[in-house]
Amino acid sequence: MNFKYCLFDEDGSLIIGHCDNIAGLLETNISETADEDYYDLSFINFHFSPEFKQICSNRKYPISNLYILILDHCGNKIGDYYFVLNTKKVFTSSDLKDGRDVNIAGYLPIALSMESLRLWDLSRKLKQKNIWSQFTNHQREIWMEIIRNRCKISSNIQDISNQIYYVDGRYITDKISFYFALRESINGPGGYFGGCLDSLSDCLCGGFGVKPPFTIEINGFADKCEIIENILEVLNEYNVTIKLTHS
Repeated sequence: MNFKYCLFDEDGSLIIGHCDNIAGLLETNISETADEDYYDLSFINFHFSPEFKQICSNRKYPISNLYILILDHCGNKIGDYYFVLNTKKVFTSSDLKDGRDVNIAGYLPIALSMESLRLWDLSRKLKQKNIWSQFTNHQREIWMEIIRNRCKISSNIQDISNQIYYVDGRYITDKISFYFALRESINGPGGYFGGCLDSLSDCLCGGFGVKPPFTIEINGFADKCEIIENILEVLNEYNVTIKLTHS
């Protein structure tokens, strides 16, 4: 069975179980009495892992520090969100009924929303470039965080140099869209190669698939280069050749 999410217990380094969906991420579900944003989350159609069932068959098991893992269509981890419970939740063997909804209240230090989950769905089988071109500004901000989260999970890949990368400038309207287009040119749909000047500089130092010297040819963008002037300056500083064309 292909699940979209997994609950991982940080303290015990143990998978608690998997589920189909998560409910309760709407702003109306945030606790109004807490200093932080505590959510009452419901993990839909939850199935407990055999390891967790085995542990709970012998004793009560308290949880407090969790990770919500985002899984791809093959069940591999592609993202995570830290989830801190406001009070410890204790499981016993009688609680471990598969297929029911498991309710847990806790704090999400990093923003996660229903819109985030919807965009994570798009990223699970991401093959098409420029999917972000139809997003609203808010959705692009979420997409930026999703791609950054995915990159955090991935291990460093072998760098290559002296390559030419072709960036489609037709969809570039601002700095964030340039980063999207640059990432996809270098590392394919869903790939990462910076999202601000500092992170771009980090990527140019290696560990993200390519290392200078290399060339970026931006098609259909020659008349709009002032939008990303400071980004182009950083690329030039790191020995990246920029070619702007009208085609």
